[in-house]
Amino acid sequence: MPPHADPSFTFTSFRITHRYPGLGRILGSLALLLSVGSFVVGVLAAVLAPPSLRPTDSDVLAWSGSSFLAGIHLALMSALVTAAYRSQRGAVLVAAGADGLSLTRGAATRRIPRAAIRSGLVVPEPRSRVALELRGGRQLEVQVKSEEEGARLLAALGLDPEARRVEVSLGSAGRELAAGCVGLPVAMIVWLLTLWLCSAIGLLHANGVTWLVSWLSLTLLSAWLIRRAARPVRIVVGSDGVLVERPFSRDWLPCTDLTEIEARDGHLLLRRGHGRPVELAAGRDLADALAQRIREARERGTGGAAPRGAEALERRGRDVATWREDLRKLLLAGDYRTTGLTLEDVRHILGDPSAPPDRRLSAALLLRIADHPEAQGLIRIAAETTADDGLRAALERAAEDEIDEAALTRAARWPSRSPSARTS
Repeated sequence: MPPHADPSFTFTSFRITHRYPGLGRILGSLALLLSVGSFVVGVLAAVLAPPSLRPTDSDVLAWSGSSFLAGIHLALMSALVTAAYRSQRGAVLVAAGADGLSLTRGAATRRIPRAAIRSGLVVPEPRSRVALELRGGRQLEVQVKSEEEGARLLAALGLDPEARRVEVSLGSAGRELAAGCVGLPVAMIVWLLTLWLCSAIGLLHANGVTWLVSWLSLTLLSAWLIRRAARPVRIVVGSDGVLVERPFSRDWLPCTDLTEIEARDGHLLLRRGHGRPVELAAGRDLADALAQRIREARERGTGGAAPRGAEALERRGRDVATWREDLRKLLLAGDYRTTGLTLEDVRHILGDPSAPPDRRLSAALLLRIADHPEAQGLIRIAAETTADDGLRAALERAAEDEIDEAALTRAARWPSRSPSARTS
């Protein structure tokens, strides 16, 4: 049983809802590929292929038209699949435990392994439910009688705030798909007219191949930017803070810097001690659920004062090999005891959300070097609870004793861990 999993929990739910946004995203990507791919291949073939194999303009138009129509059909299917859901009403016996989730209705039982469940969130009243993110882009919503019942379900699965982060997309994937489908033809027309006008007034002097390649490159770049701008906002809530990932920027908000967390009129408002507040449109239910989860993380995120001697675990710019060797010497010589640190302190630093990332990574490596019997499990829990993708990847590598310079570089993406830390 995972360290944070409670004993199995059984209750009756009267509504189970299945959603398949992952399938919708796959269909949307295929729609864009069909809409763009044949046209790009046709144009490149018309320009670069040997004369004997070069397609005619009518051939290129025929291929492009057929593929574009097929892409439109797939785009419509993607929108329908993304918006559609399958709901089961009536009494369903729900059993949750360390091995996963089982849903029993009459003689039929469906089991979902624990490994297939990525994260979970309690959506509060008036229609309390637990929203589970499954692997493969699937979603499962289980109606519960109260927020307390939902919290017990997550705890039985080891998905409570102490055990795992939660990741949510704010907005519809269909908007990104629609932007891509509309942006491509618009960009084609705009750049065609722009380049033609530049050529007509003498600002552009290019042969047919250069002109065509320029038009195609500008069209694809513009279509990509339009689609990227419509990408849903991603929010990750971990034990150490909140990551808000917009189409072209990221905001990192440590729990210790959050002064106010409010859900109001379908918006999530996060205020911090310094810097501008972050406001996100999430819908009433989701905003309430995220606000509650962030409050819980903030309450649990205060690790207390750092143990005496914790600064001995700081990396101080050393490369990976030197850093590991110094930690090994620290352990073999027993010097970590002379600094006032114990292995229990090292465990505390690893699990402390407010500790600097390099200290947490040093603690992870020190536990591995010491062959601590619970090292791998403790490091994985620390990785699963952080909202920082770079730190999470580095801890996962440390759990396998395979940490490298690239992982450390990603983990140092927000070196100050301050509320103003921001990357674009």
